[in-house]
Amino acid sequence: MRLAATLGAGLVLACGSPNPRVKPSDNIEAIVPERQHDDLSEADKIRLLIEKVRASDATFVLGDVELDGKAAAAELDHRVPRMAVATARQFVENITRATKDKGPTPRVRLADGTVLDGRDWYIARVEEIEGVARPIRSAKTDREAHVPATVGILDALTIVERSNKRFVAPARTLPNGKTKGKRKEYDAAEFAEMLRKKWEFLGADVRDLDTFIGEIASDAFSSMAPYRVIHEDGSEEEFRGWLLAQLENRRVQIAKGGAP
Repeated sequence: MRLAATLGAGLVLACGSPNPRVKPSDNIEAIVPERQHDDLSEADKIRLLIEKVRASDATFVLGDVELDGKAAAAELDHRVPRMAVATARQFVENITRATKDKGPTPRVRLADGTVLDGRDWYIARVEEIEGVARPIRSAKTDREAHVPATVGILDALTIVERSNKRFVAPARTLPNGKTKGKRKEYDAAEFAEMLRKKWEFLGADVRDLDTFIGEIASDAFSSMAPYRVIHEDGSEEEFRGWLLAQLENRRVQIAKGGAP
């Protein structure tokens, strides 16, 4: 059975009689954040949340399938770029939602055997992320060395979505110089969602950022002409070059320990 199909509703325990070791929601000991930090984007929070799953010694269980932290994080790495979520809390709601197909609400079993409601465990981790000051990182820390490439793709989509620019899928230019089809313009949110859906349908196996840019985000599928970005002064440039420049700026900021 594929893990992706198994984890559609989150990480849960099998149905059955109530477990006496399960803590009710009001007994969960979450770390209450002292203050909010504006230097973390929602994409950063999701990335750090997945890293907390990866580092956890808890067991994440769905039905008869049990996953350790590394396996659960790898599955979330694969799923997160395909989710239409804008915040870390929306991400939590997505992965912990009970459905008729997948069963009851998620559970997480700690190392001592205590079983927690999955949503409460994830929300507690988000609150830890929001309440603890971000450490200054060097250009290449151990954590960054194994951050999955799919997070880079999520960052690329976030850059587009927050850019407040307009984007263009050009009409096709024929050998005789005439054009076929229509030029289509998108606002930032529309273009990001279009790229997300294109990736889902045409590039389901694409996991690294360079391949995503080359195969999904460079050329319009209908015309095979490069996507373009429209600047405030009305000038245009190819989307690929613009996106690469934005990603490089983000890498430089991260290397300096600043907010990406």
